[in-house]
Amino acid sequence: MWSNNKMTYEEVVYTIDNKRRFGKACGRDVTKEFMEALGHPDLGMHIIHIAGTNGKGSVAAFVSSILQAASFTCENHFKVGLFTSPHLIDYTERIQIDGKQISKEDVTRIGQQLLQTELELEPTMFDYWLAMAMVYFKEQQVEYVVLETGLGGTKDSTNGLSQLPEICAITSIGLEHTQYLGNTLSEIAGEKAGIIKPGVPVVIGQMDTEASDVIRKKCNELGCKLIQSQEVSRDIKLGLFGGYQRKNAAVAVDIANNLKMNIDCQTIAEGLANAVWPGRMQIISESPFIMVDGAHNPSGVIALRDSIQSEFPNQRFSFIMAVMADKDYLEMVQLISPVARRIFTVTVDSYRALQAKELAEAINGLGIEAEACESYSNALDKALEYSEKIIVFGSLYFIGEILSTDKCR
Repeated sequence: MWSNNKMTYEEVVYTIDNKRRFGKACGRDVTKEFMEALGHPDLGMHIIHIAGTNGKGSVAAFVSSILQAASFTCENHFKVGLFTSPHLIDYTERIQIDGKQISKEDVTRIGQQLLQTELELEPTMFDYWLAMAMVYFKEQQVEYVVLETGLGGTKDSTNGLSQLPEICAITSIGLEHTQYLGNTLSEIAGEKAGIIKPGVPVVIGQMDTEASDVIRKKCNELGCKLIQSQEVSRDIKLGLFGGYQRKNAAVAVDIANNLKMNIDCQTIAEGLANAVWPGRMQIISESPFIMVDGAHNPSGVIALRDSIQSEFPNQRFSFIMAVMADKDYLEMVQLISPVARRIFTVTVDSYRALQAKELAEAINGLGIEAEACESYSNALDKALEYSEKIIVFGSLYFIGEILSTDKCR
C-alpha cells in the first residue's frame, strides 16, 4: 500500500493492476465476499449476464445501445450500466453508464475504498474492477446492468453477485483457455453454462451441437426457457462492421425481446444501428485502408476472415500481427492464410507476449511470407509500401496500443 493516505488515480490503477491476474481463490467466491462486505450494492439491479468464447463484447455493446434507446422512449428514463473487459486504452472503459466511462476521480475514490476493504480471500485485478462497477452503478442509481463475464462462467467473478440476473446469454463456444475451462467443446460449454440460474431465460447464439446440447440440458434441469438465436436480416443496419455481427445482433435482439419490459422493433433497430464497440473490425483509415480487429483465437480469426472475404471478395491483404504466447497462433495464421499476402509481426507490450521474431519464424515455417518488425509503426511503414489493404489483428491489448497512438486517431 502506498504511504500516502490519499492515493492518486495512477497509484490506484497501478496497485489494482499489480494484483494477481488469476487468484488462488475462486473468483465467484471472492465476489460473494466482496458484495457482503460492501452491503450488496448489486441488489435491485436488472442484470443481463453474458458469457461466450467470442462475441460477448459485441453482444454487450448491442444490448447496451438498445437499452439506451429504450430509455429515451420511456416516460421514466433509466440508466444503463455496462461492465466489460479487457480495456483497449484506459481502464475506465471497463465501467460505463449510458456510454460514458467512469471518471478517473470516481475510480480513485472507489478504488481506494476497495483496497482498504479487509477480506479473507485475495481479490484479483478483475475482482476489484467488478466490485468498483457495482459500487459505482449503485451510487449512480443504475437500473439495467449489461455484465460481460471475464473467464468461463461457473467460477467467474461475475457469477458471484447477489442479484439474480433477469436474463443470461451464451454467445458462442470454442476452444479457449483449455487449462482452466476444459479440453472439449462440451467441457467448455459446461463451464459457460455455469451462469445459468433457475427459472432465468437463456439466449444462445449459433454453436456446435456438442456445445448447445450441454446448455440445453442445463436449462431443462433448472427450468429455464431456452431461446436459440439465428441471424438478423441484412435489411437491418448495424453499427458494427462485419458479417458475423449479424449473429451477435440476433443474440442481442432475443435478449431485448425477452426482458420484462416491452421494447418495440423500431427502438431495437435504432439501438443496433447506434452500437459502438472499438477495436472490433474497426476501420481506422479509409485511405490508406487500415482495419483493426481484436481477433485473438481461432474462432475470432474465422469470423474476421469470413467477414473480409464477404466484404472484399477475391482480395488479399497485408496483415500486421501480434499475439500472446499462450494463444493458438499457428492455427490462427493457417486460418487467415487464404486472404493473407504477407504478415508483419510485432511484439505486444505484455509479459505474456510472443516475440515478433519467433512469430515470424513460425509463420515462415508454414510457407507464408512474414517479417519481424521493431514496432507497429515500423510494420505499418513496411506494409504501406504495398498496394493491399492493411488488417491488424491478434490481440486486444495490441489493438489498444494502436488506438492510443496519435498516428491512428
